[in-house]
Amino acid sequence: MKAKPYIRASKMEEIMDPGIKGGYHAEAMWRVVEVALQCLEPFSEYRPSMVAIVRELEDALIIENNASEYMKSIDSLGGSNRYSIVIEKRVLPSTSSTAESTITTQALSHPLPR
Repeated sequence: MKAKPYIRASKMEEIMDPGIKGGYHAEAMWRVVEVALQCLEPFSEYRPSMVAIVRELEDALIIENNASEYMKSIDSLGGSNRYSIVIEKRVLPSTSSTAESTITTQALSHPLPR
């Protein structure tokens, strides 16, 4: 089976090992797939270095671990704590009321989809 047509069509579930289907964060899996595709480039100058490969795989692992921790926190609290985390990180002391209202608006806006 050739994976590239499925990857181009964003149909990862068609090529995933059934043993891990749904057991991963989509963004982390896409990072792994992207680095794997780069490694398959026919011309070596277009392939990533081992340092770049390791960095991408480590980033994918961080994403996966953070997603797992986030889901655990939701389960333990009985709901999402996403907005309180965003507010804690984004509310900064301001020097003017205009800057403060901009920060508050950003903190209360809905998160963008991944």
